[in-house]
Amino acid sequence: MDNLIYVVGTAFVKDGKVLISMSQRSAKKGRYTLVGGGVEKGETYKEAARRECQEEIANGFDIQEDELKEILAFREPALSDPSLTIEMHMMLALKEIDVELLPNDEIVEYKWFKLGDDDSQLASAIRDHFIPWAIQNNIMY
Repeated sequence: MDNLIYVVGTAFVKDGKVLISMSQRSAKKGRYTLVGGGVEKGETYKEAARRECQEEIANGFDIQEDELKEILAFREPALSDPSLTIEMHMMLALKEIDVELLPNDEIVEYKWFKLGDDDSQLASAIRDHFIPWAIQNNIMY
């Protein structure tokens, strides 16, 4: 499959809420996503997740690979181009964000999403995959 792209997404959860972000790219579709992005050639999923967290949260944030737990993997059409298929490897961050969340070159806005908030702007990866998993595992309530 030439049109298969490997991506990672990292869920940061605090007080039953998950961190969602509007990236420069996802803003074109008006959708919030998890912190994450594409896996580069030669990277493991955890290496990619760590790099994406450093790039997107920025502000000096770092997370180690042992602070990431792979929780889900699934395939679905890409948000940016439905002719492409993504294989998403979703991580749960075992570390809290210890820097200020500020918009930057990659991220327009961050929000903490809780159950009951309007989910119409969430990417399907969050709405259809992460949230059901989080409810089942009592991480979101």
